[in-house]
Amino acid sequence: MAHIQLLDELVREYLLFRGFTITLKSFDAELKVDKDRGFRVDRIVDQFVIFINNYDLQSLRDLWTHFDQKIFSKLEYEFIPGVRKLESSLLKFYLANAIANNKSEKVVEFFNKMTPEIQGHPEWKDWFTLPFIKSPEDHPVFSVHFTKQWQDAFLVSLHNFLAIMYQVMPQPVLASYEEEATKLRRLQEENEALKHKLSALGQGSNIVPDAVPPMDIMDDFYIIAQETPSSGESQGRILKNFIRTIGGGIPTSPILGRKPQSHDESSGVQKHHSSKRSHASQASWIKYGNSTFFNFSAESVPKRSLSLDSRSRKGHRDLSIENDKKNAKNDNFLMLSQEQMSEHKVAIIQCKFNVNGTLVASSDSDGVLKVWSPSPTLSIISSFHFSTPITALCWLKSERFFLSGSLDGILRFHDAKDNKIIWELIPDGTSVLKDSKIVTLCCNHTERHFACTALNEAKKEAKLLVYDIKTHKLEQAYSVGEGGPDLTVNCAVFNHNGSLLIAGCSDGTVRILDIRNGDCLQKRLVHDGPIAGLDIAQDHNTFYTFGSDHKLCRHNLAQLNPEPVWTATLPSCSTQHGAQCFSLHQNGKHVLIACGENGTNIYQITNCGLQLMLHLRDHKSLLTACDWSTANQCATCLSAASDGIIRISTILTP
Repeated sequence: MAHIQLLDELVREYLLFRGFTITLKSFDAELKVDKDRGFRVDRIVDQFVIFINNYDLQSLRDLWTHFDQKIFSKLEYEFIPGVRKLESSLLKFYLANAIANNKSEKVVEFFNKMTPEIQGHPEWKDWFTLPFIKSPEDHPVFSVHFTKQWQDAFLVSLHNFLAIMYQVMPQPVLASYEEEATKLRRLQEENEALKHKLSALGQGSNIVPDAVPPMDIMDDFYIIAQETPSSGESQGRILKNFIRTIGGGIPTSPILGRKPQSHDESSGVQKHHSSKRSHASQASWIKYGNSTFFNFSAESVPKRSLSLDSRSRKGHRDLSIENDKKNAKNDNFLMLSQEQMSEHKVAIIQCKFNVNGTLVASSDSDGVLKVWSPSPTLSIISSFHFSTPITALCWLKSERFFLSGSLDGILRFHDAKDNKIIWELIPDGTSVLKDSKIVTLCCNHTERHFACTALNEAKKEAKLLVYDIKTHKLEQAYSVGEGGPDLTVNCAVFNHNGSLLIAGCSDGTVRILDIRNGDCLQKRLVHDGPIAGLDIAQDHNTFYTFGSDHKLCRHNLAQLNPEPVWTATLPSCSTQHGAQCFSLHQNGKHVLIACGENGTNIYQITNCGLQLMLHLRDHKSLLTACDWSTANQCATCLSAASDGIIRISTILTP
């Protein structure tokens, strides 16, 4: 990412050329506080070390949270355990440094501030005794974290991990302009050379075209170190292997000991040298080519591949999808088990997994709200009965907290672990929620705000509202633009940093709103009739809408062209108002769609549309909601129906 500094200078030069001095001042001011440090990994790691040496826990947490929200949140869930291992090791590094320098008050401060976050995690169970142990550096549980070998190994792993993340993360077009120009110039030169050789051969020359030598089989991380451009697929494989190893997925490199052929090793990821000593019982050194990292745990991370953004093909495609069961290509899917949750007695309204798939919240038309665990055995965690139905649910990024909205306009913030309602917002005489029902709820990834739609059906008036989660105070009331007072936002989702809200409306349009000032940046007419569902992919640039016209549309958020990338027609699907009609898989490659009374379908998403992979014909009544999550290399699919039955299908996925 060394070219980023050059791009910054080019932007500054352009702003000066145009005379945009106010913008230039703002640009320079933001560069000074840039937490990405110009994408220079060595400077980022140095900043972590500075915060550790200064015992600045808050700044350390803020810097990690920045990367967690900006980069790590784009990873599939399967890779999160590896990221969490790095985070835990960073905090343990902080504690070891504080104790080594006799800063016992900083250790006490750490546990006072961090206990709510780390309690209940098995890897922290023994660490709560740390302040009471006289010589933790000699204790078998803690001693390894006080060694220079472990600390150096951690910094190497953090460095290489961030370097790889920056290599594979999607970049703006401006950043790839020089690379594309160089590639085009090289292709033109090769084309001219081939023309010359063909011309010579046509004239009877003895010139024989040079044979292209086969590429050397190179180490994946050697390629990363050399910063050689590679495809999204190979980059995803590299990152997959790296994160799996951080989580303990593989004990050694599959190419350990192989000697690479002569290559220039002067560029790329900074080299680190390690001591020959290692604590085999605690960790192991792993080496890939020129890059070395540390295996912190014996826990296994499921073997999956990273979902990377591929450039969407230009133009709009209208496709027809056949739902016949015999057309499903289920070679890569295996049904492992099916069971049903029958605690609800009437129609299901909402049914949603939490972020890591360990808990489900479901509500029905009788006002019953249940929180339950689908595995290893189905168990009810908590149950509530309200006077009016819960019409909207939304889990926060945390695995234990969620929001609910009811038919009578009440907003509630729940703690699933402690089985309690933390706060509830009951409409009074002056409230914007008075005499309204909550249509949809969505939380941004920073967990600072949430948005909801309040619909007053008697007045035919709808409002899009944004609240602060902690203070539960109204911050903004938005207008979605022209269309009349009864224009409703049926579904919405925030982008990755919470600055944009993508709203699917009752007039078939998608509105992209800037929540900082309430402006509607773009309006796209994409459906003939109300939009029933909306979801955003892991790359945060691709999003999907489903409408009452039974069409699933794929869109590119970054494109100015309002036309969908492609449209697929899916007959007999659940498009009733408020229904969870479809759900994207965490890997971004598959989608689960509720198909009316015919069950649910799993499709593979391609650049050309959808390919039917598996049909689940499970229900005897109309489907009202569906969702799925990944755990232990399996997809757990939920499909809920109007008879109160929720089917749980466990499927082995590719």
